[in-house]
Amino acid sequence: MRKSLVATGIVIAALVFAMPTLAATAKDAPADVTIDVCAAKKSAVEFPHAAHFELTECATCHHTNDGLAADSDMDVPSCASCHQDPEGETPDCAQMSLSKNPYHITCVTCHKESGAEAAPTKCDGCHPKAG
Repeated sequence: MRKSLVATGIVIAALVFAMPTLAATAKDAPADVTIDVCAAKKSAVEFPHAAHFELTECATCHHTNDGLAADSDMDVPSCASCHQDPEGETPDCAQMSLSKNPYHITCVTCHKESGAEAAPTKCDGCHPKAG
């Protein structure tokens, strides 16, 4: 009995710690995403995922998924699965720099290039100060 409880506990712990790295299918993509895995110094980012579906191709951000479409059954790993504890030249999402953080590189660059007034380009536009 005790062995089965220990085994069950290990399985549950493994699933909880693996959650940020698990893939979801594109057609099951959430409308809104909270990006908080690398929010050590700044507040989490509330990302309006669905609002971006018509603005850019999925593979622009999900660059490891060539041919990704919003209605596909393709598995899409989370950004954190590569960028939270990166290896080699992969940018680390814990970096604060605009030139080293993968979210800052991709999001801020696209927002600046789009020229859209609603697209935030300053820190507190994405990371609101705690009230």
